[in-house]
Amino acid sequence: MKRKNLTAGSAVRRAAAAVGALLCALAVGALATTGTAAAGGAAPDAAPAVDDARTVPVAATETGLVCPTPAQLEQPDVGDDAFSAAPVATTTSLTAAVLDGATGEEPAVTTLDGEQEAELTGPLEQGADAAVLDGRLPGARVLRLTPSAATYAAGTVASVTTEGDLRGLVAGPCVEPAVEHWLVGGSTSVGSSGRLVLQNPGRTAATVTLQAWGASGPVVLGSQSLVVVPPGEQVVTMLEAVAPDQGRLALHVTAEGGRVGAYVQHHRIEGLVPAGADLVVSGAAPSATTAVSGVTSTGETVDDPHAPRLDVLTPGTRAGTARLAVLGPDGPVRLRGGEELPLEPGQVTTLPLGGLPAGSYTVVVDADVPVVAGAAVDRKGTAADDAVIDDDPYDRAWLAGQAVAGKAGTERTGGTADGAVAVPEDVVYGVTLSGVPDERGPDEIEDATGSTEVTLRGVGPDGEVAWTHPVDVPAGQTVEVGWSELEELGEAVAVVAEQPADQPEVVWSVRLVQADDASLFSVLAPTPPLAADGDVRVRRVDAAG
Repeated sequence: MKRKNLTAGSAVRRAAAAVGALLCALAVGALATTGTAAAGGAAPDAAPAVDDARTVPVAATETGLVCPTPAQLEQPDVGDDAFSAAPVATTTSLTAAVLDGATGEEPAVTTLDGEQEAELTGPLEQGADAAVLDGRLPGARVLRLTPSAATYAAGTVASVTTEGDLRGLVAGPCVEPAVEHWLVGGSTSVGSSGRLVLQNPGRTAATVTLQAWGASGPVVLGSQSLVVVPPGEQVVTMLEAVAPDQGRLALHVTAEGGRVGAYVQHHRIEGLVPAGADLVVSGAAPSATTAVSGVTSTGETVDDPHAPRLDVLTPGTRAGTARLAVLGPDGPVRLRGGEELPLEPGQVTTLPLGGLPAGSYTVVVDADVPVVAGAAVDRKGTAADDAVIDDDPYDRAWLAGQAVAGKAGTERTGGTADGAVAVPEDVVYGVTLSGVPDERGPDEIEDATGSTEVTLRGVGPDGEVAWTHPVDVPAGQTVEVGWSELEELGEAVAVVAEQPADQPEVVWSVRLVQADDASLFSVLAPTPPLAADGDVRVRRVDAAG
């Protein structure tokens, strides 16, 4: 197949995107005007008749997925490899795939300001099913495309460091910028560092408000709670400087004037031994139900400090109780006294998950107050032969909470199984899928019935669907499709999962493992399909009235 260089979008596409954006703004403005008139005290019968409303098609506009930057340390190099915090270089790559309903225009990778094309070291492959790109990543980048129909667009940035304070596989997705992000994870206790990165790919400045919570309640940030992010730039805030000595953290990022990307690069050391590095990425907004997929246990004991842990926050003002369902390979697993978790408002509550049999799990949290959740998983490595300290290092993965439907009788919040994950180069990977029963009470979940047939599709490096693999996921159980099974199916740079709407809901994730060192790993939740063409209902109003 002929390889093509990756270039910025054409002037025609940008002009079409601008027209679509203007039409969308006018349509939304008309709706907003109508709502304002009604709120201003007009009688219900004074509102325009339904017949006055009409449907206006709104074309899809160009979308930009903002990607994390390469992982980095803030401290200077001491110049002596024996004592340096960064004795080896960090290699960073971007892998992305755009498939299923793209407009036919090639996706473009640009700098954060969108003004300059930014080719990667690897070329673009345009296949019949997808556009695939990969290459080394030198800095902040935006993946730009115009979705049509059900477009899956997944991008993953992965930084690998084999030694030093930043040792780990640091990975995160390219995401649509938003006005709100919930980040659960990280810490600023002794030995830990958190870089909050705010990225603004837009054309206007964004004023960002930060809220933080710890184990003892809300963290006072003072003047640091407001951050202005100029257009086309990113701003980095060291969390240990604004929220010191926090062993647990949850952040709420809200933006005005523009949409932003937000994540935390977290790393920690225990004495002089690396203890893990990863990205804390945006998870589900506060809800009565959330799930964390990809929790892995190696059989750690209950009191093992490196056992998996679950962090839960209720950001409101009411106390509550969360009921936990731990879905394992053989069905639900009871936690010793941990099925119910009392929640204090504004406090990050941590539940250790030690004592689980070895395997992969999903934790479903049902609460009587809105909550956000995340989890941390550690993996033990081996000290280098020439290491100054003999203690074994660890890597850590931070897992984001995913939105799921509530209990029986409630409407689903979206197809969490419908999504995609890009697979970086030089990694092996596995897929974790869990069937979430509608009834999750202590007795009902044990008797859950039914299953969901999820279809996995692997997109090859040539832009063609390389394989299709059905997976039967029983309700209440977790199914692991391991790397050896996926390797037999064929090479893939992205995995897409789809499920029928009339079967029990499934949540899933992808575990990435560095090919040359299995102790370096990360876990990614799927990126949902992008919104595309749609219709907007508008009605004429008398603005002078």
